[in-house]
This record gives sequence, C-alpha cells and structure tokens, in this order.
Amino acid sequence: MFEENSPSRYLTRLTHPENSQETNTAASHVSGDEENTGHVPVDNSDSFAPGGDSPAHPTSPQRRLEKLQLVMARQKAEYEAKIASLEQRNRALQSEIKDMQSKLGQQRKWYSLVEMKMRNAERAKEDAERRNEMLQKEMEEFFETFGEINRWK
Repeated sequence: MFEENSPSRYLTRLTHPENSQETNTAASHVSGDEENTGHVPVDNSDSFAPGGDSPAHPTSPQRRLEKLQLVMARQKAEYEAKIASLEQRNRALQSEIKDMQSKLGQQRKWYSLVEMKMRNAERAKEDAERRNEMLQKEMEEFFETFGEINRWK
C-alpha cells in the first residue's frame, strides 16, 4: 500500500507503537555514532511530514539539533572536568615543586655546613700536625740541652 521510503511510513512509525523497534534501532544507531565520534550523522532524506511543518521523522532537524546540543553539553562537561582535573594536578605538582625546592635549600645548607666542618677539621689537623712538629723539635732541643748539662756534671 505504501512505498518503502514514503513520508507516510514515518507517520506510521510514530503512531503505531508496535513498530517502535525500528525507531529505537535507528535512534540507537544515531546515538551510537554520537558516542563514538562526537558527531551526529546527517540524514537529509525525508525529514518532514507531508502535510505540515512539524517534524515527523526521529532524525528531524529539530531532533538532530537536540542531539547535537546534548553532545555539546556532554563534551563541555567532559572538557570542564578534564580542565578541573588538570588544574588540580597542576596545583598538586606546584606544591610538590615547592616542597622539593625547600628540601633542596635545606640540603644545600647542610652541604655547605658539612663542607665548612670538613675545612675546619682539615685546618685543625694541619694545626695539630704543626704543633706536634714544634713540640717534637722543642723536645729534641730540650734533650740535647739536658744531655749537654748532664755531661758537664
């Protein structure tokens, strides 16, 4: 009675719920494409009912616009969530950098303190060696002098 692609076929789908399986399959195919690519496929075939301006096809321009708006809203929410997540990660990394810079500053201070202590220890060792040499010479002189005194006796 009707042609396979006639506009009245779409009216039949909308008015007869038993044929809603085809409509659901077509809608899920369209929404499946939206989820995979983020784009709604464009179908420029018979979009309007023959007798008026109201959309009768499930992929009418109004429906496509609604789907696009939903996709855009979902993408916006995803992007905002990603941005918020990246900003949070950025704050965490900046905090970690500050902590590491603080630790690096402490390690530099510790390193310079250790270097200073090592230099002081080296100087103290050199001073002690000089004193020991002087004492050794004084002792040798003393014993030479004492030895000469003992020989006179």
